[in-house]
Amino acid sequence: MKEEHYISVKTFCEHHGVGESFVRSMCEYEILHVDFEQGDGQLHLEDLPLLEKMARLHNELDINPEGIQVIHHLLGQVESLQQEVAALKRRLNTLE
Repeated sequence: MKEEHYISVKTFCEHHGVGESFVRSMCEYEILHVDFEQGDGQLHLEDLPLLEKMARLHNELDINPEGIQVIHHLLGQVESLQQEVAALKRRLNTLE
């Protein structure tokens, strides 16, 4: 059985200098999922790099949660397009 690892939202917020309201807003904008049923909330370690990136955007560039949602959406689109281009290049190489 796969063991899952979590970090508390409170610990993340203390370490990265953001409020718990910021993490809650990232959940409201469906950027990540946090289990708030267990008191202060538990963040899955796989989501940690994404939340760290969003916290840097918020802290260093003073981007609000709505802007972060837009950036997250656009980055997802760019990644999808990059994968599509790579797949098309592979297909083109097989046809040559």
